[in-house]
Amino acid sequence: MSKKQLPIQFKLVHIEEKQFASFDDVLENENPIEQEIGFGFGVNIEQRVIGVTMKFILHKQKLPLIKLETACYFEIESEAFKNMLVQAEEIELPCGFGRHLAMITTGTARGILFANTKNTAFNKFLIGLVNVDEMFKENIRIEL
Repeated sequence: MSKKQLPIQFKLVHIEEKQFASFDDVLENENPIEQEIGFGFGVNIEQRVIGVTMKFILHKQKLPLIKLETACYFEIESEAFKNMLVQAEEIELPCGFGRHLAMITTGTARGILFANTKNTAFNKFLIGLVNVDEMFKENIRIEL
């Protein structure tokens, strides 16, 4: 008989806009736009909080057009945090759970980008599709 793994219970407890900047001078540049996206993970053991940071940059010929850094903080249910996540000198997030938190952070960043660019020339720029399955193929380890 196979043992079914229960989902990790969590809640979003805080959203932070760490950085937002747009550059009018680059907007006029006719070069193609490139997108750069990265994620970072952190932990607060005492509060059982996992932080996920997403950095998003649109640029033209390496000149930034839009920069956005967003962080979402997720409180993990006590037993799940203790039993499933805490390892010796690191926290290990199951790959699927890390992907899920990254996608929530991505959606949050999209909303922040929209709010910051509303009624401006930058409003036509969006965060493109993000394939977290390609970005995260293994469990995510966060050193303590």
